[in-house]
Amino acid sequence: MSWNQSENNIWVAGHRGNPQECPQNTMASFKSAMEAGVDMIELDIQMSADGELVIMHNFTVDETTDGSGRIRDMTLKEIRSLDAGSWFDKKFRGERVSLFEEFLDLGKEYPNMYYDFELKEYPENGNESRAYETADRVIAMIEECWLADKCVLNAFSARLLWYIHDKYEGRYKLHGYYPKNLLGEYDRDPFCTVHVYAKILPGKILNG
Repeated sequence: MSWNQSENNIWVAGHRGNPQECPQNTMASFKSAMEAGVDMIELDIQMSADGELVIMHNFTVDETTDGSGRIRDMTLKEIRSLDAGSWFDKKFRGERVSLFEEFLDLGKEYPNMYYDFELKEYPENGNESRAYETADRVIAMIEECWLADKCVLNAFSARLLWYIHDKYEGRYKLHGYYPKNLLGEYDRDPFCTVHVYAKILPGKILNG
């Protein structure tokens, strides 16, 4: 499958896996979506207090685990001790917060899969080094798995998109958002870097 799309080739993406039938962003959710035959998986990446890359959309674990606290303030051991499945359904009791590394291992079983990786660490308010480190480590892991041509990197941060564009010389497809104020502060037009964007309206997300 190529990146070209048309009226006869519209991709289906599993947003956080298959969150209708499984707890979002868990390995169970990703595997369910892949087995269902989606073309792409979207997921969210953050860094723990001890520098591990974990998959979770919210900045706290409160909504999707039996714990409480910010991802950035918790160690990997603390995060992985949490139950990330029971809140959704008791049959998922014991499901753990996913690691980006283990997701990439799962992806090896689905060689035709494409990916949209959302980077949740933004270079603002003193978080610059953490945000750039997260992006660099994610990209290093992507390249180790030969996925550079099969993924989009996604962020609600124009500065982060520009960082990736400049450092990696435009090699990566970047996913931003419209209107531009969703991308935070910037001194260069973020749409100059973006290959894919989503137009966000009240109650809706439309592909642009």
